[in-house]
Amino acid sequence: MESFAKVKGQEKVIGVLQRAMQTGNISHAYLFSGPRGTGKKMTAEFFGEEILIQDDPGGKAYLKDRVHPDYLFVDRAEKKSLIGIEKITRELEPWLGTKPYRAEHRVAIIREAHLLSPTAANALLKTLEEPPNYAVIILVSDENNLLETIVSRCQHIRFAPLSEEVIEDMLTNKGVEPEQAKVYARLGQGSMSQAMACAEDGLFEDVWPVTREMITDLSSGKQIEVFRAAERMEKQPMIINLAEVILRDLYVYQETGQSSQLLIPSNSEWCKHFKELNTAYVRRALFNIADLKKQLTTSVNTLLLCINISYEMLDALQ
Repeated sequence: MESFAKVKGQEKVIGVLQRAMQTGNISHAYLFSGPRGTGKKMTAEFFGEEILIQDDPGGKAYLKDRVHPDYLFVDRAEKKSLIGIEKITRELEPWLGTKPYRAEHRVAIIREAHLLSPTAANALLKTLEEPPNYAVIILVSDENNLLETIVSRCQHIRFAPLSEEVIEDMLTNKGVEPEQAKVYARLGQGSMSQAMACAEDGLFEDVWPVTREMITDLSSGKQIEVFRAAERMEKQPMIINLAEVILRDLYVYQETGQSSQLLIPSNSEWCKHFKELNTAYVRRALFNIADLKKQLTTSVNTLLLCINISYEMLDALQ
């Protein structure tokens, strides 16, 4: 189980999966849930590989080349915002209806299970109710939006947000400078993928100054700034995350006056000179923005969502 060593910060999860492997008590269905960037997909793939290798030691080469006949990935169709019913009825069900070719199990991983359409979810439920005895189905979900009947038929494995120390270490191992890694780890807020996006997007050179300027412009209360901000966010989604960080730091500083509590310490001077806000409005806006962000992966009208997020920011900054 050497591959599990590559998963960082999820020792409890790995312990559960290793015990299942050692005892042979492998469930027919698992739900891996938790925030984005916490290692769910990687862990699901490693777990699936370990199950098949245990059955079929000679299948490592097939797994390496992603051609093992008893391994299946179910993803959204190209240019689709949801996983449609055809992915379940035309791909998963017929595949599971065929007995294993090399191993003793057939492992299917449904990545982005939170994007299952209602009809696809209902079709999957039927499969989970009466799965073949050789089936192992792993659902990977960023959001807690699956049918309760689906959740109840899976062994639920919850992934916790990664610690700043874990993310910082992973970033430095990827060649990020230690001081920058410390800042990106904070901005990641428990997500390695979000931290990496910060590192790759030229955060301090480009995106960070633009975000601060956008917040200042929105604080003027002018309606036109809502649409300018929305255009910026649509072109560079990272701005949404950074604007959340700034709003959060403004809220914390105006509530506590303590720079040590800020996500980005360099925000302290900026926060000191920012006008006094109604922190209840800021708190409400942060909650609403987090909810709106969840829809960014499913909506075909990203600009409209960004306009709504901009209005939430405008209200918070008055």
